[in-house]
Amino acid sequence: MSRQARIEPVIDADDLNETVTGWLVIDETVPENEVVVSEHTSKKEAIQAAEALEQRED
Repeated sequence: MSRQARIEPVIDADDLNETVTGWLVIDETVPENEVVVSEHTSKKEAIQAAEALEQRED
């Protein structure tokens, strides 16, 4: 089974201001059981981690 991952921003909302404080990598291979697999400080790191997850064979 091939894995599928996505990244999502972690947002800190303060009144009208929203700040991205980090990035989550989410394993969505099984849509009804999505799992956060890692958290990163930069979007680039999160993309690399998501790509690595998708390439991994279990």
